[in-house]
Amino acid sequence: MIARLTGQIIEREDRGVILDVSGVGYRVAVLSSFREKVKRGDNVTLRTYHHTNDEGQSLFGFATKEDLTYFQLLLMVPSVGPRTAMNILEVAPPATLSQAIQEQDTGLLTKVSGVGRKTADRIIIELKGKITALPVAGTSGAIQQDTIAALTSIGFSAQQARELVQKLPKNIATVAEAVRTVLKEKVK
Repeated sequence: MIARLTGQIIEREDRGVILDVSGVGYRVAVLSSFREKVKRGDNVTLRTYHHTNDEGQSLFGFATKEDLTYFQLLLMVPSVGPRTAMNILEVAPPATLSQAIQEQDTGLLTKVSGVGRKTADRIIIELKGKITALPVAGTSGAIQQDTIAALTSIGFSAQQARELVQKLPKNIATVAEAVRTVLKEKVK
């Protein structure tokens, strides 16, 4: 099993990159947030999930251990395959996904291509205890939750508030600072 690759980006594709590792080009499916940050010639290290089935083999790459962990947890849910798990992480990065599961927000999950109401319910049921036990990088969970509550109280939708909180810098220490940062960025 291929667990990690370090190499140079030689090509960016629609849903992935081709990574040159010692002269061998690996096609790796990656999240769009990562793909948009890198450019041809960048040296990167990806944690990978090597998927094998009757149709062939695929590599899924992640810049952080957290993304890979959430991807693997999603794969434990019946009827969620690697492509659906990637689509879920595209719409809901780990902190957003964790929040949605804690709040039993099936609406967020059903926005994902290939995820209907039954699958969204199954994801919430299967992962509720597993995801709440995982740490999430970035602003602390309590500050995130309180910031989301504050933003919804001033007119933001819960979905919009979660997305804005995801973009906050990691060094935010208080809810007031988080709200100010969101409002300042929103005005620009």
